[in-house]
Amino acid sequence: MKFFIKKLFSVFLLVYAALVGIGITFSDQLIFLPQAPSYNLSQQYITVNSVDASDKANTNEIIVKHIENPASKYTILYSHGNAVDLGGLQHLQSNFYKHGYSIVIYDYSGYGHSEGKASEQQVYNDVQAVYDYLIDQKNINADHIISYGHSLGSAIATDLASKNSVAALILESPFTTAFRVKTVYPIVPFDKFASIDKIKNIHAPVFISHSKDDNVIPFWHSEELYEAANSPKKFLAFETEGHSEITHSAAFWPALNTFISTM
Repeated sequence: MKFFIKKLFSVFLLVYAALVGIGITFSDQLIFLPQAPSYNLSQQYITVNSVDASDKANTNEIIVKHIENPASKYTILYSHGNAVDLGGLQHLQSNFYKHGYSIVIYDYSGYGHSEGKASEQQVYNDVQAVYDYLIDQKNINADHIISYGHSLGSAIATDLASKNSVAALILESPFTTAFRVKTVYPIVPFDKFASIDKIKNIHAPVFISHSKDDNVIPFWHSEELYEAANSPKKFLAFETEGHSEITHSAAFWPALNTFISTM
């Protein structure tokens, strides 16, 4: 019996070590899923230089689209989800403009036509570069910049808000940490995109939306993030909008506009 228990424990350690090894070696390949570019470059796009996380002496040119609404008070700095690029977000950009916002949207390193390769630190560098562009080149006040993220972008938007002054943080279908999307509970001594730890230190208003039928990121992630967030905060729950259809809901925009108007 003791031999069996000892052998079982040895097998457990081997499996655990394998999981840790996979997490260290292949996590970026599993997290980041850039596709072939879905758009052609034109004059409507600009480039911003982002510090290369693997070689700080170099930069990546990342592709940015900035739509300025002369009637807007706030600029939405939008960090998109995985397996998508600027070409698939035309309708969303139009919606933000129609509802009275300026919007700046960008492709992470390695996505669309942006140079480089995505990693956790790299995408943090990318969003910081776009934020700095708004502050330094467009002279937009930090308290007029709203950090917005969908899915993967929620962690990037949260990181930005944890390090910089913003008017608000808006999260759509977010997750607590990257690994817990699959494991539910922490099972390795490290993780990536730990928004659950960062959101506690953010004192800008927080707006979270999530659909209960999301089959990519379970609904409970938003519940935990909302619980950890500081006030003022709002949680908008949906029943049947899946992972990517929340902004198509008639209920979303009035709720978002009301939240922003009361900041």
